[in-house]
Amino acid sequence: MTEQALQTDINGLLIRENPLPAPEGPWNIVDILDYGLSAYPERIALQYREVALSWFDLESRVCSVTGWLIAMGASEGSRIAVQLSNSTVPVEIFLASQRIGAIWVGINPNLSRDETEWILQDCDAALFITQQNHKINNPNTVVIESMEDDWIEILSSCEQISNSKKEVNSHSPAAIAYTSGTSGRPKGAVHSQHNLLWPGVSSRTLYPPMENEKIGTALSLSVLNILVIGPLFSLLRGTTSVVLDPSNAEKMAEQIRDAEINDLLLVPTQAYDLVHSQSVTAEDLSSLNRVVIGASHTPQELRDQWKEKFGFSCTIGYGLSEAPSGVTRLRHDREYVPESAGHALAPVDIEIFDEEGTHLPPDSLGEICISPRQDGPWKGVWSPMLGYWRKPKETVEALKDNRLHTGDIGLKNKDDHLIVIGRLSDVIVRGGANIHPTEIERVLLSFPVVDEAAVIGVPDQRLGEKVYAAITVNRDIDVHEISDQMTKHLARYKIPEKILIVPALPRNAMGKVDRERLRGHFL
Repeated sequence: MTEQALQTDINGLLIRENPLPAPEGPWNIVDILDYGLSAYPERIALQYREVALSWFDLESRVCSVTGWLIAMGASEGSRIAVQLSNSTVPVEIFLASQRIGAIWVGINPNLSRDETEWILQDCDAALFITQQNHKINNPNTVVIESMEDDWIEILSSCEQISNSKKEVNSHSPAAIAYTSGTSGRPKGAVHSQHNLLWPGVSSRTLYPPMENEKIGTALSLSVLNILVIGPLFSLLRGTTSVVLDPSNAEKMAEQIRDAEINDLLLVPTQAYDLVHSQSVTAEDLSSLNRVVIGASHTPQELRDQWKEKFGFSCTIGYGLSEAPSGVTRLRHDREYVPESAGHALAPVDIEIFDEEGTHLPPDSLGEICISPRQDGPWKGVWSPMLGYWRKPKETVEALKDNRLHTGDIGLKNKDDHLIVIGRLSDVIVRGGANIHPTEIERVLLSFPVVDEAAVIGVPDQRLGEKVYAAITVNRDIDVHEISDQMTKHLARYKIPEKILIVPALPRNAMGKVDRERLRGHFL
């Protein structure tokens, strides 16, 4: 990346040249509904429970929401924060916000009051739309307690405004995705419309939609990543997006069966619940052609259990807040490689670098870095985030050398499979030796008695850090037996000095293990 390209604006975001367009746009979110409306106005575009919106219905609602947002004071560049449970409403607000050039900020409903308030202050939200009346310190808060009654009343009271901002710069800020914040405060990764649109647009070229295709989303739509690879992805393909209630495995399976969903996105914890629910059968999920599991590491045992129970392999994906659409896939119809996160998607190059910035050969462990493909039909199409909101130093560090530095440790084998080991920040340094928690966790999970495992480093005056582990189990077990067995698989210095059996591992709002909270169990 040139020195000029690393210049940032007043919000600490990269000033980026327009990348080359991919085949078959649209490259403007404003145009998505126009595109669908002209092609299939009566086809169901968005569905949640009994609410089934055709393209015509969705367009009408978005016009009303646009009018409402303007009446509430939203304008180009203002941040609209949304913290809502799953329904059609988060999608409607997102589409309307893009019509006026506003910046959509999704906030996971599972976050605490303090976490929510911090994000609102960090992004300086002009409007906060929520269901949770928890007295957030934001003067422009709208509480929508009922997604049916309250929302319908809002829609009926608003002037409909269509395509109020047709000339939208596809490389200006469109949305902010806050990182998980497992260590310290989260950072706001800012994305342009181009960032958000390329997965859906490219998918139409790479694998055309099936007839009557239905894509299910069982994760929170207030999380940008989920909105992008769920409803937005589906709308760009011209297919039906089905929003699910993810409250429990049994309800989720029922919705999949009743809606006859073909394509589904899950996180590992949801996949685990479906696999281990005695009420959920293979027949319940028989309509599925593909299930993508992502957001965090998916243990090999879970992948095997999924195939054994449901009769087909799941697709594994890898992505992050800074690249919300995901950048790899391990497809079920490709070569099976244990622990692989798959191959890079068509517009993406993935390389491994050491601390000095040297490109590493296959099977070498280093930082995973992502960059746009430099040749072929997808040259320059992909781009990472514009940067971290109002953090110019962090932006330049993350995007130096024309690549996204993920902060994840991994390797690529000789066949270009990506193996993700863990986070750089999670590496345990014991007596000068680097220990990767994932390596130990995999050994722990190989024991049938262990359901879940997490490994952390705990400060030690002599060694720097000690290795501790927390596990959940499915029967009574003496942890000393596990330690003894681990010596067959790991060097002794990697064996946890303490193994604690816990009822459940602490997790953050995205379902990832919260290692800071876990560390509190030992200190």
